Amino acid sequence: MLKKIKVYGVLRKYTGQSEFMADVNSPHQAFSFLFCNYKGLEEKMANQIYCVQVGDKKITQDSMNMQTEQDIKIIPIVHGNIIGTLIYLGVKYVVKKYVAQKILQYVITYVVTDLLMRGVNDLLGRNQNNQNEQSKQSPLDPAALSSNYSFTGLTNVSQAGIPVNVAYGEILVGSIVVSNGIDTVQVEGTN
Repeated sequence: MLKKIKVYGVLRKYTGQSEFMADVNSPHQAFSFLFCNYKGLEEKMANQIYCVQVGDKKITQDSMNMQTEQDIKIIPIVHGNIIGTLIYLGVKYVVKKYVAQKILQYVITYVVTDLLMRGVNDLLGRNQNNQNEQSKQSPLDPAALSSNYSFTGLTNVSQAGIPVNVAYGEILVGSIVVSNGIDTVQVEGTN
C-alpha cells in the first residue's frame, strides 16, 4: 500500500518536491527510498539532525523499523553550529570594525575639510580687525564716504578684503570718489 512521505526544509530544496507516494512500511524504508532516488542525499543528510514523525507521533532512532500505515514526515531540526557561530561572530566583528573605520574616516575628512575651508575663508575674506577699524574711522574719511549711497553714483573701492565684481559685456563703471559735496549758494541774477 502506498504511503505519503513528506519532507521539509533543505530536504525539500534538495529533492525539488515536498511529498512522495511510495510503497514503504517503516521510516527506515522511507529513508532508503529517498537515498535510492537521489544520489548524494545520504551525505547531505549526514550533517543535519532530523525529527521523524509517523502521523502526529515523533519517533526515536530505536523505532525506525516500526511498521506503520500512517504518513511519514522527515523534518530537519534547526540547531546551532559552533564553527558556524564562530564564523558568524567573526564576520560580524569585522563588519562592525569596518563600519566604525569608515565612520571615523568620514568624521576626520569632515573636520579637516571644515578647518581648511575656514582657513581659506579667513585668508580671502575680511577679518574682524579691518571691520572694527572701519567703524572707528571719521565720517569725513574717504573710505567711510565710499560706503555712502546718498548720491546713487557708482563708486569703486580699493580696500583690501572687498569682493571684486566680474563683469561681462559693455558696462559703466565709476571711479574712486575723492571728494564730493553740494553747496547751496544763492546766485543772484544780473538784470
